[in-house]
Amino acid sequence: MGILWFGGAKKLDDLKVKDLRKERTRQEVEQDQLLARVRRAGSEYDGYLDAASEPGTTNAEVEVAAYKMDRASRRKSRSESQLQNVITRIQVVDSTIDILEQRKELEKRGIWKVIANMDEDRLQEQLEKFAVERKESHLGVEKIAEMLEIDEMDVKAKRSPGVRKARETILTARNSREEWRSDR
Repeated sequence: MGILWFGGAKKLDDLKVKDLRKERTRQEVEQDQLLARVRRAGSEYDGYLDAASEPGTTNAEVEVAAYKMDRASRRKSRSESQLQNVITRIQVVDSTIDILEQRKELEKRGIWKVIANMDEDRLQEQLEKFAVERKESHLGVEKIAEMLEIDEMDVKAKRSPGVRKARETILTARNSREEWRSDR
């Protein structure tokens, strides 16, 4: 497969700073596209919440909105996950560029020879280690929290936890609006 998503690059010497900068630009474009998807899904979620939380909305409309909110929330989560991968790739590319730009200093200290002679898998692992290490514990905690929020009723009703949460959010917003209107 090659290191850093480059098919032919097997060693650090196979990589060129110019190619890495092009890859960084490509990753930045993908990052921008994913950010737009995250924003669109968030806006869609908010739109469904706003419409469904109006007083007088039927239970059927609330259910439909809850399912649509759940879909938007899942799309947002998927895009955020992909975005995190792109950010990690950008960080790996940046650190690789730094290593290549410091080659002469690394050669003087004898470190370059060690890096340059690493096999493909080990080199990829070392390059990714810095970028991934900080994020792993954060992602692990989020995943555990997500798993703990599974409700028994959702399992029995074959609903996802997201639908239950969206429905509760709608009903809470509806009650708030009704209270605000009655205080007028």
